[in-house]
Amino acid sequence: MSKFTWRIDSENYLSNNSKYADKMSVRHFIDKVCHGLDEYSEKYTLEDVKAGRIKYCHACAELRKKDSGSAKRLYGHMQEINAKLGNKPMPAQISEQDIYQFKIKGFEGKQEYRCFGYFLPGDSLFNLIYLDPDHEIYKE
Repeated sequence: MSKFTWRIDSENYLSNNSKYADKMSVRHFIDKVCHGLDEYSEKYTLEDVKAGRIKYCHACAELRKKDSGSAKRLYGHMQEINAKLGNKPMPAQISEQDIYQFKIKGFEGKQEYRCFGYFLPGDSLFNLIYLDPDHEIYKE
């Protein structure tokens, strides 16, 4: 059983100009997003994440098939990240099975957020790249 950790992939972060996403205060981000992801990493293992044993937290295996503009934008962004990774000495490609979402609760005026990111193959580090407070990725 392996623990997973997380980080913000600041180099590859995809902007979401929602006032509930990228325009929230740092304090609010720490209190909600950081603490929420910390709770997942303390409570669950990487195997729990990858096996889909956490409700509303799952791989985004069908992301490229989604019709929402946000889903298309995120999928295109993942392809750009893959192109960057392909230029590195140890290339690792991210597939749709490596893209995950985590649900974060406790936001005023919002039911919950979805935090999207990826695990590089063979790695236990979740790389946060997108906040979706309005469920735009799966809105269809």
